[in-house]
Amino acid sequence: MSQKRLFITAVFAFVVAIGAFAAPVVVDFVDGDAQVLSGGSWKKLDFDDKLDSAQSVRLAAGAVLELRSQSGSTIAIAAPGTYVIDALFKPKAEASALATVAGKLEKLAKGGPADQTVAGVRGSEAVEAKGTMWAGGTVEADEAAKEAFEAASAGDHAKAYSLYMEAFQLYVDAFDPTGAARVAYSASLSAIASGSGARALAALRSASPEDAGALRSSYALALATLSARYGASADAKALLKKAIDGGWFDEPAALADARSLLASL
Repeated sequence: MSQKRLFITAVFAFVVAIGAFAAPVVVDFVDGDAQVLSGGSWKKLDFDDKLDSAQSVRLAAGAVLELRSQSGSTIAIAAPGTYVIDALFKPKAEASALATVAGKLEKLAKGGPADQTVAGVRGSEAVEAKGTMWAGGTVEADEAAKEAFEAASAGDHAKAYSLYMEAFQLYVDAFDPTGAARVAYSASLSAIASGSGARALAALRSASPEDAGALRSSYALALATLSARYGASADAKALLKKAIDGGWFDEPAALADARSLLASL
């Protein structure tokens, strides 16, 4: 075989190899400063952007990115850094403690609105949380939260998530941090139920567990779990230490989960 033919064959094989490994992916969700390297420069990512899996993405602190592959599988990342998309989609082993706590969170999210209201709250606190879930803020915020709750009750979790986030902004505008935190927590559960961990984490990051009243421990554990699952382990460790040392966990089971998760990080 001539050198020219060998060269052409090698080039063709290289092109085929690149095509075999590179595949289209779509931005399902992005919050914060996330960029893609394209044509030698970094460009801001937006919803529904189409990328090549051989490209690199870069996240600033506080950003969350969720990508969907051609096969329909999704990955999320929430830690600052630069990543090759292909590497993000490679299967990774998850610590058993994280998998266990995340599994409980997913089960809770799919368990219905009653569980969402009083998750992690016991005794008189549960009654108080259920009775005051939509109290405060403005009429518009309360109505949006009520509509979100009804959508979740009907199983329309995607709609519930959107409505909870609308209510969140209304509570923020009304200077009601407790109402904002509680609907942010409910929004996260609806997001998980609809299959988007990135949306769930972004919702939880938008408020503080310390503003969530009787839902504080559940909020903190959910936020730490999703932070750890999507790469922000340092954030998860700091929050768990604060919550455990501060005596946030009244339920023995929740405290055990928090300690187990912290030990695995």
